[in-house]
Amino acid sequence: MGDILSLPFGTTGVRSPPPLPYAPLASAGPSFDPLAMLLAETAAGHERAFARLYELTGGRLISIARGIVGRTDLAEEVLQESLLRIWRSAHQYDPAKGPAYAWLVTVVRNRALSAKVKLQRLEHGRDELDAEKLVFDGPDPAAQAMRSEEARRVNSCLANLPLNHRKSVALVYFEGLTHQELAQRLDVRLGTAKSWVRRGLTQMGQCLGNQADADWRASVAAEYAVGALQGTARRGFERRRERDARFCRAADLWERQLAMLTEFLPDSGPAPAHVWTRIEQRIARDRIAFSRPLFWQMATGALTAVILALIAVVLAEGER
Repeated sequence: MGDILSLPFGTTGVRSPPPLPYAPLASAGPSFDPLAMLLAETAAGHERAFARLYELTGGRLISIARGIVGRTDLAEEVLQESLLRIWRSAHQYDPAKGPAYAWLVTVVRNRALSAKVKLQRLEHGRDELDAEKLVFDGPDPAAQAMRSEEARRVNSCLANLPLNHRKSVALVYFEGLTHQELAQRLDVRLGTAKSWVRRGLTQMGQCLGNQADADWRASVAAEYAVGALQGTARRGFERRRERDARFCRAADLWERQLAMLTEFLPDSGPAPAHVWTRIEQRIARDRIAFSRPLFWQMATGALTAVILALIAVVLAEGER
């Protein structure tokens, strides 16, 4: 993930997955979101819709995971577990809170951040992000057309940040760095690193027109969404988010907006076929595990009915 800001977009040398013929990945507009339609079908148990969802988004989602965990094998595991969660929880997606793509990105990022906490990751061998090349407005009109208007707006707001603020926000979001790791990477004091992230998010919020950004809840929500809150602070915010609708709305807004930045990641190629094979196998095992107790429950019920019928017959014969 260290090279995401220096790669020329659309020229990765790996065959990119076929784009959506009718809409960009994130959103085609307020009235039609093809990924939301696929999620609705997935929630109804349609595996073909789920396979299409994986085909369209898997390549980009694994790039997001790889940027945070730093290893392809762990990124594949994150992608697998995230997609299984999406399969089981697709009904929880609420179109009113934003495009389906943003919801998918949030699921994968949260899983990747959890995996990173558990991983004693070695930092050597990872290239540093070139924050000056994060914002891309290259000449490829086809690539630009595939990006949603919201993605271009969020990217423009990030572009307007001072370099240190832009680099800090990018490192925290795309690589999942903690404040301490950010300070070490940039060779600055911890307080300076925290300040750059907060100021960058504040300026982005003002640029994006988040009217609630003056509210301290929105500031905390922004740090949560970008990934700057870790450990106890992150868990504490999640508890508040469950109880207070104001925290929930602010976090939903920031997660949706920041997810749009991932449209500017270089394509990593088609979604890994072997990961999809493992996902299919897990789904099949889950169905078998679900059907077994159901079968025995039905069999037990039938046997009980037969026994009761026999008892009734015996009692009836005895009365005669």
